[in-house]
Amino acid sequence: MNKNQQTGNPFRRISYISPISEIVSVSFKKTTGIRRKSSKKRQTREEKIAEAEKERISVLSLEMTNRLDRIVNQFPWINDIHPFYFELCNLIGNVDKIKRVLGRLGGISQKIKDIEREQLIKLYQTEHPLEMAQIRRETGGRFASLIKKAEGDVKYLIRIVKKLKTIPDFNVLLPTIVIAGAPNVGKSSLVREISSGIPEVGEYPFTTKQVVFGHREQGFMKIQIVDTPGILDRPIRERSMIERQSIATIRYVSDIIVFMFDVSKDAAIPLNEQLNLIEEITNEFPDTPIIKVLNKIDLITEKEQDNISRDLDIEFPISLKNITGIKELTEKLEEITKKIIKESEKFRHAFDISISEEYLPVDKDKEIDYEI
Repeated sequence: MNKNQQTGNPFRRISYISPISEIVSVSFKKTTGIRRKSSKKRQTREEKIAEAEKERISVLSLEMTNRLDRIVNQFPWINDIHPFYFELCNLIGNVDKIKRVLGRLGGISQKIKDIEREQLIKLYQTEHPLEMAQIRRETGGRFASLIKKAEGDVKYLIRIVKKLKTIPDFNVLLPTIVIAGAPNVGKSSLVREISSGIPEVGEYPFTTKQVVFGHREQGFMKIQIVDTPGILDRPIRERSMIERQSIATIRYVSDIIVFMFDVSKDAAIPLNEQLNLIEEITNEFPDTPIIKVLNKIDLITEKEQDNISRDLDIEFPISLKNITGIKELTEKLEEITKKIIKESEKFRHAFDISISEEYLPVDKDKEIDYEI
């Protein structure tokens, strides 16, 4: 498995991207303090001027190319990142366009190096200080003209990276439980209740709300538990094409879906719309186990609870207010997770951990020889 696929959001590693105007101004500023240097060997005035002009050209070239190369090299190798992040990258910025932009920046960097070699040859072919200065100014102009062509590309990358870095830092190799259901059904509260420690909060593209995601310890493994508001909480007809595509990306991380119903008087949408929603989610994630949960049972009668549980095939009636049914739900989630970990090719790495035989349980019927 490629390392980029194991460390969460690969775009978080991209640091500051310098605008082209900054690259040009800082690079030229680096050359202003360069003067003719004294040398132990005897040099003519022309040779000293030539050395100074050569250094100015080389420093300018190095500063510009280093800053361009830094932009390109910060980006993860797009084809190697996990499909979850690949698809979101494609939705936010178009993978092919990003590749073209990075290719153009790399091409400009190489062209600057080519121009540097060409101009240095011209510099050594003249002995006239004025011509040397003219060659240096001409070189700087060509560098600046060339690099300014990338201004739009770099602005595009700055804008795209800002969005890419907001994608939650999911560990794509951990078993993941996605909480779905209507708005205000208690999804985020469930994440907080069954997570170990304090759940994190982050932005997910295409929603105006925040994602709540936490972890639960299970033996040697951690389980991720994720609430994705604005993604899996309303009918597909109300979603834009980009939102529909973003739902598809969740396929890459969802191993179990917990769908929460709310039939209380506080329900955000009627029951028939909640049924339509779970039907759409079932069709969208045909291979993902879906556990049906009825929340807010403290707000309905026992008879209503029994009838709804029977009609909707509810597996776990719960109350997050009274912490009722949570233990049974978490035990079921752990049971299904263990089964998925054992049977899924995705989690074969989980069994790479080997335990020394000296720490395994001892067979009482087996005689042990303690002699050394």
